[in-house]
Amino acid sequence: MQNVASKGLQRSLFGCFRQVLAYKYQWYGKELFLADKFYPGTQRCSRCGFVKTGDDKIGLDGNMKHKTKHNEYVCYECGVVMDRDENAVMNLLALI
Repeated sequence: MQNVASKGLQRSLFGCFRQVLAYKYQWYGKELFLADKFYPGTQRCSRCGFVKTGDDKIGLDGNMKHKTKHNEYVCYECGVVMDRDENAVMNLLALI
């Protein structure tokens, strides 16, 4: 039961953070860009745009099928190898 309570608290705190962030952006006359919660930022290759699906996806344990680590991004289409977080940031920057 404790996990359920902590998940709810985490979600409500994130909602509060998002609300404060939106307020601050508006206060300073800036525009806040938000990615859709289903945007595949960590599964999309920032170089070629290939999106991993099914068994090819990266999870918290990496990818068992391709034996990659969770912080390693390997594109199975163009062959690029990079840090998973760097790839996700490049994808989010492309949304702007």
